[in-house]
Amino acid sequence: MGVGRFRIDGLVRWLRLVKCRPGFTLLEMLVALALATLMIGAVMGLISEALRYKINLKDKAQIQPVLESAAQIILADPVKAMQGFIRLDEFEGAPTVGIDLWPIQIEDTGFGQNPVRLFRVNLSYRSGRLEFSVIMPNDEQKGGFLGK
Repeated sequence: MGVGRFRIDGLVRWLRLVKCRPGFTLLEMLVALALATLMIGAVMGLISEALRYKINLKDKAQIQPVLESAAQIILADPVKAMQGFIRLDEFEGAPTVGIDLWPIQIEDTGFGQNPVRLFRVNLSYRSGRLEFSVIMPNDEQKGGFLGK
């Protein structure tokens, strides 16, 4: 019986020594480092996303007025849409806005040829796009710009 008691006393003493030692175990340190890594990664991800959003917002604030000005020019004079681009000399750096123009088929009303043609206009400048429709007179009979 003495041997069993010695083993139990030794085990109890060893457990007391382990509990009384100051510091952390290796497992506790690994768990703490893993949690710290996850938290730091999450914070860095949030900061990165906020910076990207700010940059995109700044770009959009610079691009949108250029596209809107080009749209106003085309709406005032739809013939300018046929050029394929518009240079805005009023803006700093004279930005060039690309124009894609697609004709839209209008159903025949039965009264002969339609006096107007409908076009879909897509303006592009840097990463921005603006799309709208415009009505142009049908000048095919007169040899106008649409008859070319």
